[in-house]
Amino acid sequence: MAKTMSKTEYEIMEHFWNTGEEFSFSELMVYFNEEEHREWKKQTLNTFLMRLIQKGILTFRKEGKKSIYRYKLSKAEYETRCAEDILDENYGGKLKNFIAALSGSDKLTEQEKDKLFAYIEEK
Repeated sequence: MAKTMSKTEYEIMEHFWNTGEEFSFSELMVYFNEEEHREWKKQTLNTFLMRLIQKGILTFRKEGKKSIYRYKLSKAEYETRCAEDILDENYGGKLKNFIAALSGSDKLTEQEKDKLFAYIEEK
């Protein structure tokens, strides 16, 4: 089950996903305080990073006294897990139940329905 992120946690992860890099704690402090104009104390950033680690989205390793952080889940993997959770929680884990609910509403045009079903058949 993917754990949802707060807005700030998501912004932190966007930095990792957009760069594809790993960062030390001090590099993250510099980036968010100087580039993003946050006024975070060390404890604030540490709290967000620990929450992301607990949620299984971020990982870290020690290099001497330095902590090096890297994403554990790519953005696509995170989004897939969130989508699977929505299916499980609301549609009995069945894509067909979701499609039935979606296609029974006025939210999809006939053209959009046709494209969606063509996509599903292709997969």
